[in-house]
Amino acid sequence: MKAKPDFALIASIALSVLLGAVFLYSGYTKLYPIEPFEYTFVDLGVASWNTAPFVARLLVGLEFACGGLLILHFRLRRLTIPLVASLLVIFCIYLTGILLTKGNSGNCGCFGEYLPMTPLQAIIKNVGLLLMCGLIYAMTRPAEWRYIKYVAILICLTALVLPYILNPVNLEDSRNFQPQAVNYKAPLHLLYETRNPKNSMPPIEVRQGKFVIAFLSLTCPHCKIAAQKIHVLHKQNPAIPFYLVLNGKRELYEPYLKTYGLEDIPHELFFGVDEYVKMAGGNLPQILWVNNSIVEKKGGYFQLTRAALEAWLAQPSDTTRR
Repeated sequence: MKAKPDFALIASIALSVLLGAVFLYSGYTKLYPIEPFEYTFVDLGVASWNTAPFVARLLVGLEFACGGLLILHFRLRRLTIPLVASLLVIFCIYLTGILLTKGNSGNCGCFGEYLPMTPLQAIIKNVGLLLMCGLIYAMTRPAEWRYIKYVAILICLTALVLPYILNPVNLEDSRNFQPQAVNYKAPLHLLYETRNPKNSMPPIEVRQGKFVIAFLSLTCPHCKIAAQKIHVLHKQNPAIPFYLVLNGKRELYEPYLKTYGLEDIPHELFFGVDEYVKMAGGNLPQILWVNNSIVEKKGGYFQLTRAALEAWLAQPSDTTRR
């Protein structure tokens, strides 16, 4: 007689492959760009600016390893399902904390910038994945082929190393890359004199004293990374005098501030393309290190480091230059 197909085993394999693919996709989407994921660990206080790139890639590697072991169907009951379920529970606890403290807004980062999800959506997703873990655990069979252990070890080692290969940590740049040194007077009077009824009035005077003025678009993906880094730097040292000049649709303005935790940083919504380009230039994000209206340094978010900012602020201001 013909043996009946083991539908439970087939379903277990299918669910395991599907769950593994989710973990692989989740890890891959965090890699490009990886900076928002790195900043999350600094924001949480579990890593420094120097160690966050390694911690972020290690967690991505762990997701890759979980995905590979699930697809391989390796020791699901004894190892893989308990490991995957533990990770999902930890993620749920973290997301619940975010939901309770910051509300259900912004992108939780589960799938990087590719598939934005709110904390509540991510919790629901993780609960669904936990249910899948339960089904796989209930339906799986303990049979394994002879050399699977060695293949599993190879997969795990490859998974842990792969993030550093796909998106290497550039230690030289992260330590030594400096903003461009310049010396010109910024036309900051345009912030106060541009006659556009849509503009919000600048809440502070930035033409005198030292300010780190960030020109950000509400829809630019690189500007969103800059906004997240500015939030973390401001949280670490509220004395850094950031000022945000935002540009975009008014309906995006308040959600943007809330998503990236920028409400308590002085900011304004500015309209007027010609004036904006005169101040910021043609590339965004543009971050100006301004001393009494003189731009001394400029660059993007990568050049923003707490040590460099604090060293610059410690230097005496020169009020005589024009």
